[in-house]
Amino acid sequence: MPSILAIETSAHIGAVAILRGQRCEEVLAAEFVRDDQKLSAWVLPAIERVLVASGLTASAIDAIAFGAGPGSFTGVRTACATAQSLAYAWQRPLITVDSLEALAETSTAAAVCVVLDARMREVFSASFVRRADGDLQRLAATTLSAPDAVVVAPGAVLIGSGAHLLPEPHVSNSTASAHSEAHWAHGVARVAARKLARGESTDPMHAEPLYVRNNVALTEVERQRAREAVA
Repeated sequence: MPSILAIETSAHIGAVAILRGQRCEEVLAAEFVRDDQKLSAWVLPAIERVLVASGLTASAIDAIAFGAGPGSFTGVRTACATAQSLAYAWQRPLITVDSLEALAETSTAAAVCVVLDARMREVFSASFVRRADGDLQRLAATTLSAPDAVVVAPGAVLIGSGAHLLPEPHVSNSTASAHSEAHWAHGVARVAARKLARGESTDPMHAEPLYVRNNVALTEVERQRAREAVA
């Protein structure tokens, strides 16, 4: 049964976990922190602690997975760089996971819409349904948009840090969101387990965060046009 080390720091939380099993159904150890401003300093000691708690050594880890975003610029780079380094050092497969898919994986709902706060009055969003075999099926690519442009399917559970930004009648489930965030690394591992079974991994040399917003720095002309459009 494969054991996977999962790392997630793309948003306002930090989560690392070691899970085992064909579908990573067994959680051996996990750590979670919320609103830590120094995730880059937190993540390696947290990995060391979950290794000790799991009773495993690095040689017993079969793959390393990380949430590639989208998310905060620093957060996604922290997870990517940490996972890359460990994959090189331990000579293990590296698996890249969409962070929104990983968060959706933590929900048992039949349909789930994940919405993360992207700042700048925008959100990242993606929707999924769960198939009869229990695996997630993506309905659309992860996108960046204004909150009022997000389409939520009837009956879908709405989770994520940006869910509360959506206009009524979409109401976020804060309890479901808190549970999902606390188990975010579990979702990373479970998505990674499916990819590992399919033989899908990433060369550490070519691993990179998932950037949905490609142009963050606007020129003064673009800023002026944006102000005029709002006015």
